[in-house]
Amino acid sequence: MLTPALTTKDKLLRAALEIVARDGFEAATTAAIASSAGVAEGTLYRHFPSKDDLLIEVYRGIKQSVFEAISDGEHGDEAPDARAKRVWRKLYDTYRADSDAFMFGQRFAESALSKREGGAAHEAISGAVRRLRAAGIERGLFKDLPGDLLANLFFAPVGYMLKTELKGRRWSEAELDAAAEAVLDSWRA
Repeated sequence: MLTPALTTKDKLLRAALEIVARDGFEAATTAAIASSAGVAEGTLYRHFPSKDDLLIEVYRGIKQSVFEAISDGEHGDEAPDARAKRVWRKLYDTYRADSDAFMFGQRFAESALSKREGGAAHEAISGAVRRLRAAGIERGLFKDLPGDLLANLFFAPVGYMLKTELKGRRWSEAELDAAAEAVLDSWRA
């Protein structure tokens, strides 16, 4: 089966993602992005009003991919804790499969652009976790603690563990399952 050729817009998006992931936002000049995508610098402006708009679209695309990966984990007949564990693993596995997307997201969250984005792209993912939390509280499975605290207990291990993998540490399936259980233990009533 043939893989369809990337469009120029897709090449620009991927080039920006890879440059930021590898070298940071300062290195993501329009010239560097265009060169990496194999197009003239002016071509970038045929697809995006500005470099910032390009970078925001990269971020939104990453978050959309993550949401699509975890969305089926949110639903089902299982108890909320089993669904939350599945969502945690899907979140981890999605970022593990594209470490550049993970690094871009980390750097984006620390950038001035994150304020301009306003978090709308992240809202779908947070919403899924909030709904699982609410279902677990309703059934008496999860503590009724502030949502931001429980969200940090959910997301922080993903970031830590992925960062250690980027440094060469590979987590086994058993370790990932244990980590997901530990996350859920921090939520359980």
